[in-house]
Amino acid sequence: MPTLAPEKTRTPAGSAVAGALLLCGVTAIAYLPALRNGFMWDDDMLVTKNGLIQSAAGLHKIWFTTQSADYWPVTLTAFWVQWRLWGPHALGFHAVNLALHLAESLLLWAVLRRLRLPGAYVAAFLFAVHPVNVETVAWISELKNLMAMLFYLATIWFFIGSEEVAQASRLQSGRRQAGTPALLLSLLCFILAMLSKGSVAILPLILLGLIGWRRRVEWGDLARLAPFFAVSAALAATDVWFQKHGTAEVFRHAGSGERLLGAGAAVWFYLGKALWPVNLMFAYPGWQIRVADPLWWIPLLAAIAITLALWRSARGWCRAVLFAWGYFCVALIPVLGFTDVYFMKYSLVADRYEHLAIIGVVGLAGAGWAQIASVPVRRLAAGAVILVLAGLTFRQCQDYRDARTLFLATLRKNPQCWLAYSYLGTTPPAADRPEGIAYLEQALAIKPDYADAHYNLGVALADNGHMKEAIAQYREALRLRPDYVDAHNNLGGALRDTGRPAEAIEEFIQALRLDPGDYVAENDLAGMLVNTPGGLSEAVRHYEAAARLDPDSAAIQANLGYALAAAGRLPEAVEHDERALSLDPRLAAVRYNLGEALMREGRTAEAEAQFEQAGQLRVRR
Repeated sequence: MPTLAPEKTRTPAGSAVAGALLLCGVTAIAYLPALRNGFMWDDDMLVTKNGLIQSAAGLHKIWFTTQSADYWPVTLTAFWVQWRLWGPHALGFHAVNLALHLAESLLLWAVLRRLRLPGAYVAAFLFAVHPVNVETVAWISELKNLMAMLFYLATIWFFIGSEEVAQASRLQSGRRQAGTPALLLSLLCFILAMLSKGSVAILPLILLGLIGWRRRVEWGDLARLAPFFAVSAALAATDVWFQKHGTAEVFRHAGSGERLLGAGAAVWFYLGKALWPVNLMFAYPGWQIRVADPLWWIPLLAAIAITLALWRSARGWCRAVLFAWGYFCVALIPVLGFTDVYFMKYSLVADRYEHLAIIGVVGLAGAGWAQIASVPVRRLAAGAVILVLAGLTFRQCQDYRDARTLFLATLRKNPQCWLAYSYLGTTPPAADRPEGIAYLEQALAIKPDYADAHYNLGVALADNGHMKEAIAQYREALRLRPDYVDAHNNLGGALRDTGRPAEAIEEFIQALRLDPGDYVAENDLAGMLVNTPGGLSEAVRHYEAAARLDPDSAAIQANLGYALAAAGRLPEAVEHDERALSLDPRLAAVRYNLGEALMREGRTAEAEAQFEQAGQLRVRR
């Protein structure tokens, strides 16, 4: 152990409760603006428009199918439960995020105390109010970060407990016993952490480091950690498979040298944000890493030099700094760019990626604070730093009110953020208006190879009647990403609307080749075939496929009813027309079609009733 004065092993219960209440109170005030925030950006993909979350059968699919983008079933289960508690009301989700952050901060305090780290309370307080954590706490989607951290800390807590049992048994009997119950609980918590978010895969290395910090590592330690490494490898591989499953999109093009230099720079970037948390933003400027540029080698060489220097002087405070530095670097491994994370297509670094690693910085800061001789000076210094960080957090939370606010704030700090321009161009109030087109053109001026921006610009141009220009944008999106299903669909629609049916049919067919479960393409292709000579039976087949894929679409049911009536299959046509009207009774055209089918079946009275209701609906309009 380093020659640092440990905290007292016991704290009066009253003092502990008062300390916990103070930490929770100050942190809750700092995050108060987050409770007024709404949903933003990809919260719709994870929560508000996620069929797995909203379906009663979603829980089974979350755990036992490959329908989710990532295999994080614990996090998705939490979203599933919350949706049933507060539905589309963001306040409940934000309150849960804040509650989890308070819980992880208190658990961090407990873990650091169990490690006998001096200044554990200050370290936990710094973590609780540090503004680099705002992105994790104020963004509903980052529930995964919070849940993973909570189980991560619980894993360490129980593992230390198993170590203490083993040490006690060695003192009593001369033999080290495993401390099996605590060790099993530790492994269970690690599994839950990995099923919350895969970034905690480095935890077995952290546990190995904790053993080395406290005593010499033995062969038996490696045997006890073997299940942790096995779980880490298996679930990390599962995460990678899920991320690549069903998509051929390449998030980032980078060689091994570029990735290594980027990792070296990222370590210093995150350390800088931990020590000086100003100018934080959602999407940081892109890095143009050049292996041939000597300046890009400096961060990596500096990190290696610092590590070697600390290793050679690993006594006293140098040993403590070495452990904190080693923890910080190891905790960052999953987000240093050695493997690709989806968000790295926008920015190689992000505040939320530092959530695990910052423990090393605040832990060392707390230990340093405890060495200040004068108690009044200690308290004054800690209070001042905590209040400043809490104020920065309070202000940072306001940027996350909604996606539009967030991206406007991002552009003020990073004017070259093409992601922000693209988003602002596709959402109200700019969407489908000239200013939306201007935003999208600005995004493409910065990043001409951004397929999504070309697609979105095509949508905006089509909505404004510029079909020729829209077709050009859809084609460019497909040139950049040939498997872009939505672009095939929209290009098909634009070609259909400009009188080019053969080309439109080919685009819809291509969309279905790429995604056989695309009910939009099935419906649109059927719509082209229904009026094509000899295409009626094929149109019926595609409408039936669309209806199976989306049985609750009134439009698809109505289209299928029309095609079945044209094919002379009147009983089935009546069935689907009635199904469409049960989904949306206001469809006058469908009532007219139903009346036609009933009339042809000889059910005159029923047909006349439908015609009458159709007429009434048209008059109301």
